[in-house]
Amino acid sequence: MDLSSLAIGAKYTRPELAGRWGYTSHHAIGRGVVTPRGENLIILFVTRIKQEALTPYEDALSGDLLFWEGQEKHGTDDRVINARAAGDEVHLFYREIHHTPFEYKGRVHLLSHHRGTGTPSRFVFRLEHDQGAADDLDRFRAEIDGVPEATEREELRKARVGQGRFRQLLLELWGGRCAVTGVGLPAVLMASHIKPWRCAGNAERLDPHNGLPLLPQYDKLFDRGYVSFDDRGGLILSPALPEGWFDPLGIRPDARLSRVAPGHRPFLAFHRDRVLIHRGDDE
Repeated sequence: MDLSSLAIGAKYTRPELAGRWGYTSHHAIGRGVVTPRGENLIILFVTRIKQEALTPYEDALSGDLLFWEGQEKHGTDDRVINARAAGDEVHLFYREIHHTPFEYKGRVHLLSHHRGTGTPSRFVFRLEHDQGAADDLDRFRAEIDGVPEATEREELRKARVGQGRFRQLLLELWGGRCAVTGVGLPAVLMASHIKPWRCAGNAERLDPHNGLPLLPQYDKLFDRGYVSFDDRGGLILSPALPEGWFDPLGIRPDARLSRVAPGHRPFLAFHRDRVLIHRGDDE
């Protein structure tokens, strides 16, 4: 089972993965824990918000930590606990809500576990790649170092953290105001890439049309795929975002971008297709 062609941070459905790995049906990898025969590999398929008919395991991803409950009958507990000693690699596919694609998170490492008896065992893993700025800059170091001009290399690094020329041009494009609320406090605005920095080419990483100046709550929700925008600027809400959370999060369902230029549209389309958590046909 080859994982080398998968991109960390990219989304895949079970049928797509089954096809890549030579299975005739995605049901062969339909379990939460997949251990391919004859391979030192353990694959976790983790869903936070599950279908009501399924066992309500309490699983969640927080930063670079995965909190995960093992199988109800403890069938794979020992395999997971002894993975490091046995030379097994544990890889994670994660999604916030059922019937959406899984995001490939890469390899994870077991930090601690508590064996259950009448309840599932509990495990805590740390992600090898947390997809934060430092992680992205390290993963793409060779690509950035290959840029001839030193000033351009520095601007590409600064753009990953929403600083430098990218931030300056973005704020100029939007008049120093939040693209959604119109709040004109540049000091608190985040310079958000629409097509994520890790997915973009170098020109796209510095293109101010591939960015939105947003207040922190909109920035975080947009970055995590809980909201997106249509080509007319209307807010799109992910099914993973419960309605009762709108007010506590400080967002309005009728919010919209104050304007959308032609240059924004291909980046917004990418975000809707590849970042937004949306329903699909996968189980």
